[in-house]
Amino acid sequence: MNRKLTLREVIESEPIIMCPEIYDCISAKAVEMCNFKAILLSSAEFSCSRLGQPDLGFHSIDDLVHATYFISRVTHLPLIVDADDCFGSPMKTYAACERMVNAGAAGILITDSGDNGVIEMEDAIARFKAAKTAMEGSDCMLIARCDINPYTNFDEACERCNAYVDAGADMTLIVNINADFYSDKVELCKRISERVKGWKMYPDLGAHDGKPDVDIDKIAPFGFRLVGIHYTLYAAFEGMLDYGHHIYKDRSNVYQNVHNKPGYKFSSPPVFFGIEDGKWEKIEEKFIDNPKKRRMPRLREFFMNNISGLK
Repeated sequence: MNRKLTLREVIESEPIIMCPEIYDCISAKAVEMCNFKAILLSSAEFSCSRLGQPDLGFHSIDDLVHATYFISRVTHLPLIVDADDCFGSPMKTYAACERMVNAGAAGILITDSGDNGVIEMEDAIARFKAAKTAMEGSDCMLIARCDINPYTNFDEACERCNAYVDAGADMTLIVNINADFYSDKVELCKRISERVKGWKMYPDLGAHDGKPDVDIDKIAPFGFRLVGIHYTLYAAFEGMLDYGHHIYKDRSNVYQNVHNKPGYKFSSPPVFFGIEDGKWEKIEEKFIDNPKKRRMPRLREFFMNNISGLK
Protein backbone atom coordinates (compact mmCIF):
# COMPACT_ATOMS: atom_id res chain seq x y z
CA MET A 1 0.00 0.00 0.00
CA ASN A 2 1.09 3.58 -0.68
CA ARG A 3 -1.38 5.14 1.78
CA LYS A 4 0.10 8.04 3.74
CA LEU A 5 -2.82 8.59 6.12
CA THR A 6 -5.57 6.35 7.42
CA LEU A 7 -9.13 7.19 6.46
CA ARG A 8 -9.81 8.26 10.03
CA GLU A 9 -6.83 10.63 10.00
CA VAL A 10 -8.03 12.17 6.74
CA ILE A 11 -11.56 12.65 8.08
CA GLU A 12 -10.23 14.25 11.25
CA SER A 13 -8.08 16.67 9.23
CA GLU A 14 -10.94 18.75 7.77
CA PRO A 15 -14.59 19.55 8.61
CA ILE A 16 -15.84 17.57 5.61
CA ILE A 17 -14.05 15.48 2.97
CA MET A 18 -15.15 15.25 -0.67
CA CYS A 19 -14.68 11.67 -1.83
CA PRO A 20 -14.85 11.09 -5.61
CA GLU A 21 -16.12 7.69 -6.70
CA ILE A 22 -13.66 5.91 -8.97
CA TYR A 23 -13.56 2.66 -10.92
CA ASP A 24 -9.91 1.76 -11.66
CA CYS A 25 -6.27 2.71 -11.20
CA ILE A 26 -6.30 5.53 -13.75
CA SER A 27 -9.39 7.24 -12.30
CA ALA A 28 -7.82 6.92 -8.83
CA LYS A 29 -4.62 8.58 -10.04
CA ALA A 30 -6.58 11.40 -11.71
CA VAL A 31 -8.46 12.11 -8.47
CA GLU A 32 -5.19 12.17 -6.55
CA MET A 33 -3.73 14.68 -9.03
CA CYS A 34 -6.71 16.97 -8.38
CA ASN A 35 -5.78 17.13 -4.67
CA PHE A 36 -8.75 15.24 -3.23
CA LYS A 37 -8.05 13.45 0.05
CA ALA A 38 -9.91 10.13 -0.33
CA ILE A 39 -11.47 7.87 -2.97
CA LEU A 40 -14.35 5.41 -3.10
CA LEU A 41 -14.50 2.45 -5.47
CA SER A 42 -18.04 2.73 -6.87
CA SER A 43 -19.73 -0.64 -7.26
CA ALA A 44 -21.81 0.67 -10.18
CA GLU A 45 -18.94 2.22 -12.11
CA PHE A 46 -16.63 -0.70 -11.32
CA SER A 47 -19.23 -3.16 -12.64
CA CYS A 48 -19.61 -1.17 -15.86
CA SER A 49 -15.89 -0.76 -16.48
CA ARG A 50 -14.69 -4.22 -15.43
CA LEU A 51 -17.60 -6.47 -16.40
CA GLY A 52 -19.58 -4.42 -18.90
CA GLN A 53 -22.67 -5.05 -16.76
CA PRO A 54 -25.03 -2.92 -14.66
CA ASP A 55 -24.71 -2.86 -10.88
CA LEU A 56 -26.67 -6.05 -10.19
CA GLY A 57 -24.19 -7.86 -8.00
CA PHE A 58 -22.42 -9.71 -10.79
CA HIS A 59 -18.90 -9.03 -9.55
CA SER A 60 -17.28 -11.57 -7.25
CA ILE A 61 -15.26 -11.32 -4.07
CA ASP A 62 -12.17 -11.94 -6.20
CA ASP A 63 -13.09 -9.00 -8.46
CA LEU A 64 -13.29 -6.59 -5.50
CA VAL A 65 -10.13 -7.91 -3.84
CA HIS A 66 -8.20 -7.68 -7.12
CA ALA A 67 -9.32 -4.07 -7.68
CA THR A 68 -8.62 -3.11 -4.07
CA TYR A 69 -5.10 -4.53 -4.22
CA PHE A 70 -4.02 -2.66 -7.35
CA ILE A 71 -5.82 0.64 -6.73
CA SER A 72 -4.49 0.92 -3.18
CA ARG A 73 -0.94 0.54 -4.52
CA VAL A 74 -1.14 3.19 -7.21
CA THR A 75 -2.32 6.07 -5.00
CA HIS A 76 -1.53 7.38 -1.54
CA LEU A 77 -5.21 8.22 -0.94
CA PRO A 78 -7.20 6.02 1.44
CA LEU A 79 -9.54 3.79 -0.57
CA ILE A 80 -13.11 3.02 0.50
CA VAL A 81 -14.64 -0.01 -1.20
CA ASP A 82 -18.37 -0.03 -1.94
CA ALA A 83 -19.15 -3.68 -1.23
CA ASP A 84 -22.96 -3.41 -1.61
CA ASP A 85 -24.46 -6.20 0.55
CA CYS A 86 -20.97 -7.71 0.95
CA PHE A 87 -22.18 -10.98 -0.52
CA GLY A 88 -25.09 -11.53 1.83
CA SER A 89 -24.58 -13.83 4.78
CA PRO A 90 -22.42 -12.88 7.79
CA MET A 91 -19.93 -15.62 6.89
CA LYS A 92 -19.47 -14.29 3.35
CA THR A 93 -19.32 -10.74 4.67
CA TYR A 94 -16.61 -11.71 7.14
CA ALA A 95 -14.56 -13.50 4.49
CA ALA A 96 -14.89 -10.66 1.98
CA CYS A 97 -13.98 -7.94 4.49
CA GLU A 98 -10.98 -9.87 5.76
CA ARG A 99 -9.64 -10.21 2.23
CA MET A 100 -10.35 -6.57 1.27
CA VAL A 101 -8.61 -5.30 4.41
CA ASN A 102 -5.57 -7.43 3.62
CA ALA A 103 -5.64 -6.12 0.04
CA GLY A 104 -5.46 -2.50 1.23
CA ALA A 105 -8.98 -1.20 1.87
CA ALA A 106 -9.02 1.83 4.17
CA GLY A 107 -12.80 1.68 4.50
CA ILE A 108 -15.61 -0.63 3.46
CA LEU A 109 -19.14 0.58 2.71
CA ILE A 110 -21.86 -2.04 3.26
CA THR A 111 -25.62 -1.72 2.85
CA ASP A 112 -28.54 -3.17 4.81
CA SER A 113 -30.25 -4.35 1.62
CA GLY A 114 -30.32 -7.60 -0.31
CA ASP A 115 -31.77 -8.87 -3.58
CA ASN A 116 -35.30 -8.37 -2.25
CA GLY A 117 -34.87 -4.97 -0.63
CA VAL A 118 -34.01 -3.86 2.89
CA ILE A 119 -33.37 -6.83 5.18
CA GLU A 120 -34.57 -7.24 8.76
CA MET A 121 -32.67 -5.07 11.20
CA GLU A 122 -31.37 -8.04 13.20
CA ASP A 123 -29.98 -9.57 10.01
CA ALA A 124 -28.34 -6.26 9.07
CA ILE A 125 -26.80 -6.00 12.54
CA ALA A 126 -25.36 -9.50 12.15
CA ARG A 127 -23.86 -8.47 8.81
CA PHE A 128 -22.23 -5.36 10.26
CA LYS A 129 -20.93 -7.22 13.30
CA ALA A 130 -19.32 -9.79 11.01
CA ALA A 131 -17.71 -7.02 8.95
CA LYS A 132 -16.36 -5.22 11.99
CA THR A 133 -14.98 -8.43 13.47
CA ALA A 134 -13.10 -9.11 10.23
CA MET A 135 -11.53 -5.64 10.48
CA GLU A 136 -10.15 -6.13 13.99
CA GLY A 137 -6.49 -5.25 14.28
CA SER A 138 -6.59 -2.97 11.23
CA ASP A 139 -7.28 0.73 10.70
CA CYS A 140 -10.07 -0.02 8.20
CA MET A 141 -13.33 1.83 8.86
CA LEU A 142 -16.82 0.35 8.50
CA ILE A 143 -19.43 2.59 6.87
CA ALA A 144 -22.95 1.24 7.34
CA ARG A 145 -25.41 2.26 4.64
CA CYS A 146 -29.11 2.42 5.47
CA ASP A 147 -31.50 2.13 2.53
CA ILE A 148 -34.63 3.23 4.40
CA ASN A 149 -36.11 6.40 2.90
CA PRO A 150 -35.88 9.18 5.52
CA TYR A 151 -38.66 11.16 3.84
CA THR A 152 -41.21 8.40 4.46
CA ASN A 153 -39.69 6.43 7.37
CA PHE A 154 -37.51 8.88 9.25
CA ASP A 155 -37.75 7.19 12.64
CA GLU A 156 -36.81 3.76 11.30
CA ALA A 157 -33.86 5.15 9.35
CA CYS A 158 -32.50 6.81 12.48
CA GLU A 159 -33.17 3.76 14.65
CA ARG A 160 -31.30 1.53 12.25
CA CYS A 161 -28.32 3.86 11.99
CA ASN A 162 -27.93 3.98 15.77
CA ALA A 163 -28.18 0.19 15.94
CA TYR A 164 -25.48 -0.10 13.27
CA VAL A 165 -23.19 2.20 15.24
CA ASP A 166 -23.75 -0.01 18.29
CA ALA A 167 -22.84 -3.00 16.10
CA GLY A 168 -19.48 -1.42 15.29
CA ALA A 169 -20.01 0.97 12.37
CA ASP A 170 -17.61 3.92 12.37
CA MET A 171 -19.90 5.99 10.17
CA THR A 172 -23.45 5.75 8.82
CA LEU A 173 -24.98 6.72 5.50
CA ILE A 174 -28.69 7.18 4.81
CA VAL A 175 -28.54 6.79 1.06
CA ASN A 176 -31.93 8.32 0.24
CA ILE A 177 -31.14 11.73 1.74
CA ASN A 178 -30.92 13.05 -1.82
CA ALA A 179 -33.95 11.13 -3.13
CA ASP A 180 -36.00 14.33 -3.21
CA PHE A 181 -34.07 16.68 -5.50
CA TYR A 182 -35.67 19.90 -4.33
CA SER A 183 -36.05 19.33 -0.59
CA ASP A 184 -34.07 21.22 2.04
CA LYS A 185 -31.13 18.87 2.53
CA VAL A 186 -29.52 21.02 5.21
CA GLU A 187 -32.63 20.85 7.38
CA LEU A 188 -32.89 17.08 6.89
CA CYS A 189 -29.23 16.63 7.81
CA LYS A 190 -29.81 18.71 10.93
CA ARG A 191 -32.75 16.51 11.93
CA ILE A 192 -30.68 13.38 11.35
CA SER A 193 -27.85 14.77 13.47
CA GLU A 194 -30.27 15.26 16.35
CA ARG A 195 -31.24 11.58 16.25
CA VAL A 196 -28.22 9.66 14.93
CA LYS A 197 -24.95 9.46 16.83
CA GLY A 198 -21.48 9.42 15.37
CA TRP A 199 -20.02 10.44 12.03
CA LYS A 200 -22.22 10.50 8.96
CA MET A 201 -21.68 10.37 5.21
CA TYR A 202 -23.68 12.32 2.64
CA PRO A 203 -24.45 10.29 -0.50
CA ASP A 204 -23.74 11.16 -4.11
CA LEU A 205 -23.53 14.95 -4.17
CA GLY A 206 -25.63 16.13 -7.08
CA ALA A 207 -26.77 19.28 -8.85
CA HIS A 208 -29.98 20.29 -10.59
CA ASP A 209 -30.85 23.36 -12.65
CA GLY A 210 -27.23 24.49 -12.38
CA LYS A 211 -27.26 24.50 -8.57
CA PRO A 212 -25.75 22.07 -6.05
CA ASP A 213 -28.26 20.00 -4.12
CA VAL A 214 -26.62 21.02 -0.86
CA ASP A 215 -23.88 23.31 0.43
CA ILE A 216 -21.57 20.76 2.02
CA ASP A 217 -20.04 23.32 4.35
CA LYS A 218 -23.47 23.82 5.91
CA ILE A 219 -23.93 20.14 6.76
CA ALA A 220 -20.43 19.63 8.18
CA PRO A 221 -21.43 21.02 11.62
CA PHE A 222 -24.06 18.27 11.84
CA GLY A 223 -21.50 15.48 11.82
CA PHE A 224 -21.46 14.89 8.07
CA ARG A 225 -17.74 14.34 7.53
CA LEU A 226 -17.65 12.60 4.15
CA VAL A 227 -19.50 13.20 0.88
CA GLY A 228 -19.47 10.97 -2.19
CA ILE A 229 -19.26 12.50 -5.67
CA HIS A 230 -19.78 10.75 -9.00
CA TYR A 231 -17.98 12.34 -11.94
CA THR A 232 -15.00 10.25 -13.03
CA LEU A 233 -16.68 7.73 -15.33
CA TYR A 234 -18.93 10.40 -16.86
CA ALA A 235 -15.96 12.69 -17.48
CA ALA A 236 -13.88 9.89 -19.01
CA PHE A 237 -16.70 8.69 -21.25
CA GLU A 238 -17.58 12.23 -22.35
CA GLY A 239 -13.91 12.95 -23.10
CA MET A 240 -13.50 9.77 -25.13
CA LEU A 241 -16.64 10.57 -27.14
CA ASP A 242 -15.50 14.14 -27.77
CA TYR A 243 -11.99 13.15 -28.85
CA GLY A 244 -13.21 10.13 -30.79
CA HIS A 245 -15.78 12.02 -32.88
CA HIS A 246 -13.23 14.69 -33.85
CA ILE A 247 -10.44 12.23 -34.60
CA TYR A 248 -12.76 10.04 -36.67
CA LYS A 249 -13.98 13.05 -38.63
CA ASP A 250 -10.52 14.62 -39.09
CA ARG A 251 -8.77 11.34 -39.89
CA SER A 252 -5.82 12.48 -37.77
CA ASN A 253 -4.79 12.84 -34.12
CA VAL A 254 -4.37 16.63 -34.28
CA TYR A 255 -7.39 17.24 -32.03
CA GLN A 256 -5.75 15.33 -29.20
CA ASN A 257 -2.47 17.14 -29.79
CA VAL A 258 -3.90 20.66 -29.58
CA HIS A 259 -6.50 20.13 -26.85
CA ASN A 260 -4.28 19.11 -23.96
CA LYS A 261 -5.30 21.30 -21.04
CA PRO A 262 -2.74 23.77 -19.66
CA GLY A 263 -0.93 22.18 -16.74
CA TYR A 264 -1.93 18.66 -17.76
CA LYS A 265 0.19 18.27 -20.88
CA PHE A 266 1.60 14.76 -20.94
CA SER A 267 2.59 12.31 -23.61
CA SER A 268 0.57 9.38 -22.30
CA PRO A 269 -1.14 8.44 -19.00
CA PRO A 270 1.30 5.53 -18.46
CA VAL A 271 4.01 8.05 -17.54
CA PHE A 272 2.28 8.53 -14.17
CA PHE A 273 2.62 4.86 -13.24
CA GLY A 274 6.27 4.37 -12.36
CA ILE A 275 7.83 5.98 -15.44
CA GLU A 276 7.84 9.72 -14.80
CA ASP A 277 9.15 9.31 -11.25
CA GLY A 278 11.83 6.83 -12.35
CA LYS A 279 10.60 4.05 -10.04
CA TRP A 280 11.23 1.18 -12.43
CA GLU A 281 14.49 2.63 -13.74
CA LYS A 282 15.85 2.64 -10.20
CA ILE A 283 14.71 -0.93 -9.62
CA GLU A 284 16.25 -2.10 -12.89
CA GLU A 285 19.57 -0.43 -12.09
CA LYS A 286 19.88 -2.57 -8.95
CA PHE A 287 19.95 -5.77 -10.96
CA ILE A 288 21.39 -4.90 -14.38
CA ASP A 289 24.84 -3.30 -14.29
CA ASN A 290 25.29 -2.86 -18.03
CA PRO A 291 23.33 0.27 -19.15
CA LYS A 292 23.05 -1.14 -22.67
CA LYS A 293 21.00 -4.07 -21.39
CA ARG A 294 18.54 -1.93 -19.45
CA ARG A 295 15.05 -1.61 -20.89
CA MET A 296 13.57 1.24 -18.85
CA PRO A 297 15.55 4.16 -20.34
CA ARG A 298 14.21 3.23 -23.78
CA LEU A 299 10.65 2.92 -22.49
CA ARG A 300 10.92 6.21 -20.63
CA GLU A 301 12.06 7.96 -23.80
CA PHE A 302 9.23 6.39 -25.76
CA PHE A 303 6.44 7.23 -23.31
CA MET A 304 7.73 10.65 -22.24
CA ASN A 305 8.52 12.05 -25.67
CA ASN A 306 7.36 10.02 -28.60
CA ILE A 307 4.01 8.33 -28.09
CA SER A 308 1.89 11.31 -29.14
CA GLY A 309 4.48 13.67 -30.54
CA LEU A 310 4.61 15.91 -27.47
CA LYS A 311 7.87 17.23 -26.08
